[in-house]
Amino acid sequence: MKVLFPFVGDSVGGSHRSVLELYFSLKKIGITPVFVLHQAGPLSVLLDKLDIKYDYLFIKNLAGESPGLVGIVLSILLNFFKLSKFIRKNKIDIVHGNDLRVNLTWSLPTRLSNSVYIWHQRSLMSPSVLWKTSVLLANHFITISEYVHQSLPSNIPESKKTLILNPFNIKNIYDRSVSRRWLNELYDIPENSILLGYIGRLVDWKNVDFLIKCFAEYNKKRDIQFHLIIIGMGNSEYVDNLKQLIFKLGIENIITFTGFNVEPNRIISSFDLMIAPSNEEPFGRTLVEAMIQKTPVLAARGGGHSEIIENEVTGVLYEHNNIDNFITQCDKYINNSKFMHRIINNASYSVNLKYSSRKHAESIIKIYHQ
Repeated sequence: MKVLFPFVGDSVGGSHRSVLELYFSLKKIGITPVFVLHQAGPLSVLLDKLDIKYDYLFIKNLAGESPGLVGIVLSILLNFFKLSKFIRKNKIDIVHGNDLRVNLTWSLPTRLSNSVYIWHQRSLMSPSVLWKTSVLLANHFITISEYVHQSLPSNIPESKKTLILNPFNIKNIYDRSVSRRWLNELYDIPENSILLGYIGRLVDWKNVDFLIKCFAEYNKKRDIQFHLIIIGMGNSEYVDNLKQLIFKLGIENIITFTGFNVEPNRIISSFDLMIAPSNEEPFGRTLVEAMIQKTPVLAARGGGHSEIIENEVTGVLYEHNNIDNFITQCDKYINNSKFMHRIINNASYSVNLKYSSRKHAESIIKIYHQ
């Protein structure tokens, strides 16, 4: 069996790391996973580092990049024959899409090439007519959380949709003190700083601007040396706005932007506290990665965060866009080491039970064989 994983290639996030975990599991049992990228970028850098082979397939506008239904239809038609030819030439049995643009672009050519299309939905679905027609484009839908699962169109039969939690490598645990020394030297961070961290895309809905405002207020109110490190790439206009906000607040000396980094777990292991500020996160992969590294987590209440974190048991939740509550919840970690260590131990035990790569692969392979 040959399974194709198409990606745009312009970013690296939770979906890519989940697929990489699946890639290694599939290879072990004789299924051939194939990567194809539509452009060079952070993902090709990561695959090169991991010595994973991939093909480039340069195409015109992906569906979803052009506005409106007409733009989507035109993008599908423009790319249809090229994608269909690739599927047939490479004898692809299953195309497993993990991105909205990819799903819209690849699903119809796959179905009309008599191959199976798996639509892995990793974000909330809009209740529009477009999504209600998506049932015609895929053989099966996979979702990553109950929050996402409930957003699927109601006309998708239960037999065609499955909730499967993301997989994680729970063996690769970094030494915190070694990671911290490495990070301090790499980014010239003062040794005694309390290090707060964010990792993820820098886009509006991730709410990083709110995190920066909270950090500025927290730093002003507490006589503690803090440092905030922000890891990720995103919309250039939004990133510029974040940097302008930082200068306006006068905290440019205690915030570091790293851009894209191929070793996120090593950095996460160095944090004193990992923060996830998004108000509507479909899942929250970096929270689980932090729990694995025994880094305490603080997240906005709701969405996928509330499925991962049991408040004040495996992590701490704060109320949406409430700076005072953010500070109060931060203090629970900073001022109480016993509380923090209890949370860390509970979280580590919880993720080991819920997010194994083996369980994830078995569930997906079962769908492949349907």
